[in-house]
Amino acid sequence: MRRTGIRRMPGGRFWIVLLLVAATVLLAAPATGRMNVGLTPIGPDDPHIRYTGRWDTSGAVAYRGYWSGTSLTTGFTGTGVRLRLGYAAPPAGSDLFVSIDDGPYNLYKNASGIVNLTPERLPGGEHTLTVVTRNIRDVAVFKGLLLDEGARTFAPPERGRLIEFVGDSITVGYKTPNVSIESYAWIAGERLEAEHTQIAYTGICLTDGVSCNGLPPRGMSEQYFKLQPLDYADSPAWNVRAAAQPDAVVLNLGTNDARAKIGGAAFRKAYVRFLERLRGAYPAAQIFVIRPLNGYMAEEAQEAALVRQKRGDGRLHVIATDGWLTADTGDYTDALHPSVQGNEKMADRLVPELGRVMGW
Repeated sequence: MRRTGIRRMPGGRFWIVLLLVAATVLLAAPATGRMNVGLTPIGPDDPHIRYTGRWDTSGAVAYRGYWSGTSLTTGFTGTGVRLRLGYAAPPAGSDLFVSIDDGPYNLYKNASGIVNLTPERLPGGEHTLTVVTRNIRDVAVFKGLLLDEGARTFAPPERGRLIEFVGDSITVGYKTPNVSIESYAWIAGERLEAEHTQIAYTGICLTDGVSCNGLPPRGMSEQYFKLQPLDYADSPAWNVRAAAQPDAVVLNLGTNDARAKIGGAAFRKAYVRFLERLRGAYPAAQIFVIRPLNGYMAEEAQEAALVRQKRGDGRLHVIATDGWLTADTGDYTDALHPSVQGNEKMADRLVPELGRVMGW
């Protein structure tokens, strides 16, 4: 007959062995719990955390932020802060930028688990934290924060204005080293001291039902109204009415439609319909149609805006980009995508255009 696995030992030796085994198990256990002793956990539902962009807040354990340039901001006290992050399954990534006290953005590549943002302790007192997704497939799987024992969060200052930038790779900041935070959209939003989003995807067309640059055949005229970007075929709808209402919506679309040889009439029709839907979603917003760089569908974009203006939309504006960038001065990384310098120049031109209309 097979004996049981525990061997009886004379006297107290049995209990000594059990204690040694228990100690070994404890020492071998994951260190995360022991490392977090004495820290204050903050959940993703903390009312002092402000989320900007497309966030799925339905999860009990983690909130998920999609699209590039999506962000969260909060204030906290104490001398240290750690992120608690989940794992973003491929093809998603989780490259995140972090800024503390409005300092430079530091990149955390493939961030997951407990991420100590302050290996060098901060001075005691109040601080601010901002976390931003870097690129189109990066997802922030945010489970919360760990603060010093007894520390707390507080609401960061409200900017009181929101701009939604909508576009393709040019609005993404594609081919700049830091992508989202070097896009003209991010730069302009920051200069105007506004909260801002970048609902943009590299390679996407405005026109729906066409495969542009090998992407799934879904255009921004439809994908805009989804929670998630183009990688998610079954993305749920984004509740535009329940979300924060933008003060301004800035559209920069048409480059990929032109390169995909979509007809001008089809593009105009799709743009007019998109503008109609945006106005239905945001009755009070000022909507800006940028004529794309290098003339790609520039006339057709302006004509679509004119159709809506003639139908009585008095909060719709066209922004020309002629002469904004030049090819032989380092404004482009290639013949299409603005460089860091080019994005700065675009923001230089765009900010006064938006500021004039918005009164900012």
